[in-house]
Amino acid sequence: MSIQALLPSLTSAADLLKRCLVGAAMGMILMSLASVALASQVVGEVTLTIGKSKIERSTLEAEPQKGGSVQEGDVIRTSDNGHVHIRFIDGARVSVRPNSVFRIHEFKYSPGDPASSVVRLSLDSGEARSISGAAAQAAKDRFRLNTPLVAIGVKGTDFVTQVSKETIRVTVNQGAIVMAPFDSACKAEALGVCTTSRAKELTAEMLGQALVYRLGSADPSLQNIGKPGQSDASRVLLLDRQSREGAERPLASETEAKNPLNAVAATKLIWGRWAKDPIPSDSMTVPFLEALKGNEVTVGDGYYFLFREPSKLNVLPSLSSKLDFGLKSSSAYYRNAANEMQAATVQSGNLGVDFANKTFATQLNLSAQGTGLQSFSQSGTLNANTGIFLSNSSSVSNANLNAASVAGAISLDARQAGFLFRAPIGAGTFTGATLWGR
Repeated sequence: MSIQALLPSLTSAADLLKRCLVGAAMGMILMSLASVALASQVVGEVTLTIGKSKIERSTLEAEPQKGGSVQEGDVIRTSDNGHVHIRFIDGARVSVRPNSVFRIHEFKYSPGDPASSVVRLSLDSGEARSISGAAAQAAKDRFRLNTPLVAIGVKGTDFVTQVSKETIRVTVNQGAIVMAPFDSACKAEALGVCTTSRAKELTAEMLGQALVYRLGSADPSLQNIGKPGQSDASRVLLLDRQSREGAERPLASETEAKNPLNAVAATKLIWGRWAKDPIPSDSMTVPFLEALKGNEVTVGDGYYFLFREPSKLNVLPSLSSKLDFGLKSSSAYYRNAANEMQAATVQSGNLGVDFANKTFATQLNLSAQGTGLQSFSQSGTLNANTGIFLSNSSSVSNANLNAASVAGAISLDARQAGFLFRAPIGAGTFTGATLWGR
């Protein structure tokens, strides 16, 4: 038999060997994943993911997916635009915000015996919001959130932890926490509240306060996080609104209801906030879980999240013209050079979306105390299929986190639009969210 006659059979044999090797490799990977899953207990699931993040599990890593499991030993790492929300088996919730590293060391919970629960978590860097579940409520003495510098114990709580190399900062929305620096009497491997003389407590009733520990300091200390009366005013505003509007916030006025084209937030788009209370001057957002009902997240920045009503009918891919939108509602704030936050106003603006060229352009007129009227303009690209649009500067590096940016979405019927923005102007930065209609 000639060499030429042998070539087809040799090629077939090589292909078969290649397929066998690939199959064996895939089998080994699946076996590895299975062994990891067996070795660790599933303790919760991912309920929301935005941007780029990853979950590290043993020697493996993958992008988190909505509905995917989280296990003991998992490490969640978020990028500069990444958000990962987790719901644990006891009902606890954690929001891991951008540029953060969050670890699940141990999570033991039994519905039949919640008092025997053990929860040990850590936030190595970045920011996370934690809402206690049945485990922490029934076994406060066996719950611990560690940071590189301090231990945090809870007393039934909703709190936000921020970690940098030299500073730990905690704010409390509900309940109370106890912060204590690590020392011989407060060890990282222990559980519960550290009861040393260096421990400090922060409660939700201590309005406008944060508990801060800085590297080298003797003890944690309280820090004002806003001007006097701002937090009180926000809380009163929220309670008053809830009492008047009931459990469900009406999203359109009576006048808007008569003209659906003007009811921008009534049907398709709604801004939710992750914070329990709105920031001063914010009357546009609703609580995150309320906005989530029947809707899906499009874009968000940690405070503002734009929700869109899903629909089987999506007219966006069929459009080929330019659409002009008018400003209907907004919420904004300004941080000055001293990092003080104050209310800001979006006085006017315009938004044009070009489906033919898959681009957008917007201009806003902004003002805050001491800034005068400021003009802000951005343009960028549009995904004509999803209606998501981003400014050319939205994908910024860690070295340029304060760059101007816009991120938004269009309703699937193309009648409404919304976007969040960051506008560095002078020594400060405007940040806010907008709703548009046509």
